[in-house]
Amino acid sequence: MENKKIKDLYDYDMVSDADENNIANEWFNVLMEKYVCELSIGDICRMLRQKIFSVVAIDKAIEILNTEPFVGDLYEGQLMVNLCNAKEKYLSKRYEDMKPLLETSVRLAISHEWKDEEEKREYLECAVGLQKKIKEQAGVLNES
Repeated sequence: MENKKIKDLYDYDMVSDADENNIANEWFNVLMEKYVCELSIGDICRMLRQKIFSVVAIDKAIEILNTEPFVGDLYEGQLMVNLCNAKEKYLSKRYEDMKPLLETSVRLAISHEWKDEEEKREYLECAVGLQKKIKEQAGVLNES
């Protein structure tokens, strides 16, 4: 998947030239031409927030958070916060991969020297809430 462009993985059309002055449309068209390995933290955060290309965004977020749990584009911990708001149906499918990541992230966040206490609080709320949410969702999927 790393060596494929987003447009090769998803069946979306590029945004037409008529909408050229819209910054979101410009970003979308640039994103469609990127290889998965070229995605920036900002791209992944935005994909998660907008709930587009979720499988790729969640995969990349997990990969990055395993080595950099507090990474963000605009603020510390942003990637985790955006991951918490991703589509639940895709998150729950990654429960086994995310469980150790979330446990480690919570443990590290408690002792991490945060620049802002509000960012720490939001990060911990998201990580703990995500643990609970995906565990419950994974249990529902396993029962069906």
